[in-house]
Amino acid sequence: MSSNIIPPSEQTSSALIIGAGGVGVITAYSLYHCGLSEVSLVTRSDYDHVVEFGYKIDSCDYGEITNWRPHNVYKTVEDASSAEKFFDYIIITTKNIPDGPKDSTVHAILKPVIEANYKLNDEKVTNVVLIQNGIDIEKEVLEHFNPATYNLCLLSGVQLIASTKVGPGHIVQKGKDHVSFGSFDKDDDIAIGQAKKLVSIYHNEGHNTGVFDENVRKTRWNKLLYNAAINTTTALVGLDVPRCFEFSVEKKATEFEVFRPAMQEIVSIAASEDVSIDENLIEFFNDVTRNILYKPSMCVDLENGRLMELEIILGNPIRIAKANGVETPTLKLLYNLLILVQNKLKEQKKLIEFDEEILKLVV
Repeated sequence: MSSNIIPPSEQTSSALIIGAGGVGVITAYSLYHCGLSEVSLVTRSDYDHVVEFGYKIDSCDYGEITNWRPHNVYKTVEDASSAEKFFDYIIITTKNIPDGPKDSTVHAILKPVIEANYKLNDEKVTNVVLIQNGIDIEKEVLEHFNPATYNLCLLSGVQLIASTKVGPGHIVQKGKDHVSFGSFDKDDDIAIGQAKKLVSIYHNEGHNTGVFDENVRKTRWNKLLYNAAINTTTALVGLDVPRCFEFSVEKKATEFEVFRPAMQEIVSIAASEDVSIDENLIEFFNDVTRNILYKPSMCVDLENGRLMELEIILGNPIRIAKANGVETPTLKLLYNLLILVQNKLKEQKKLIEFDEEILKLVV
């Protein structure tokens, strides 16, 4: 369905957002509010509700919004790919869980719409934009889609935001939206131009912030300081961040024996990849997070019985560290403990099976 269609003379792009959680809906609304693109959203579980009632959004950036719908709403990626529309920007805001079900991996989600775009116009650039956590997540896309074959530009988005879906079609955004868009290959001039155009159709002066990032991979490493240390720990212990600080030995152990050592290991891994992280960010993330009553995404996912973004937040940097000869004892401990928790979730979801007679995993 559609509403408030932008006049064709004013449209400069078409964007499809896949993933209608707190991040995806605000991303869609920001594009819509800017008014320079036709906005489509894959909303899956909330589809019937959104078609009938639209979204209710309580946003620190845009205020209270009721009955909002993007120009097009689709229940599945397959529905979007069958709509005979070319999407200039395919924006992924789903969780990135490569160790999850095969049909929910990023390349599996992208396949129908990338192939549909290619069939509609093989001369037009398709921009895949990954607004997800983690490091080196773009490599999965490159392994499955040849950019030359599909006329593909691979863009990366690093978003700082606190936005959550609290009920069907109801989004609460507490933290202001700041997104850095850039080319995965920082020397790809075409992709750089496409990233800059995306900024121009996303940024809403006085509301959100969209900026071009000439080294978005470095920005990903910066954000990984928080995710690899703090996000993971909260999931492991089931606590919000301030409690992680306050409940520790002498109110110091979590910070100085877990958070900071893990962050310092991320700094070392990044340095082994010729990426220099400003170590002042270690102070920043510790100081800011201790003063916000907030449960990070991995903690929330675990509480709700959802698989965590473990491999792209911890697995990938640890593998880079191993290849580059960097020691990561704190990160490895967090990773190996969380692997046990992740597999517990997988067993509950019947994704793996443990034979209690032979006491072995059954493939």
